[in-house]
Amino acid sequence: MIAKILRVYSYLYHLALSLFLLGISILLGISIVALSTDTTLHLRMLPASGRQEILLLWGGLIGLVTIMLAITGWFRPVFPLWTLAVFVLMLYRYFYKPYVFSGRDEFNFALWLSAGALLAFLASLTLLRRREKTR
Repeated sequence: MIAKILRVYSYLYHLALSLFLLGISILLGISIVALSTDTTLHLRMLPASGRQEILLLWGGLIGLVTIMLAITGWFRPVFPLWTLAVFVLMLYRYFYKPYVFSGRDEFNFALWLSAGALLAFLASLTLLRRREKTR
């Protein structure tokens, strides 16, 4: 029962993250300001520079696909890999690279976001257990 609750948490965490990434990429990609200027948005926590809305779009789509594959049972091991990649990327970009926090609140937010990603990764590992046959 606890494994199912943790698994649902992991699905919801990554669903929210994926929808956020998709929403931001769509807003950035079709905004009049982004289309009319040569300037690009640079989010320091993302692993690439340049037109980052493409990276956000792909991240959101990959997240949604991995969630669907895990929920339907078609290819469950890909979801723990996705959750691990998200967690490692958060740790790397927030705490390993020289990221400058604007204050204590932003640092606390990054800690809570990373802790949530760690819990989502650990919860996703319950997908790798063997399913018991029901009678």
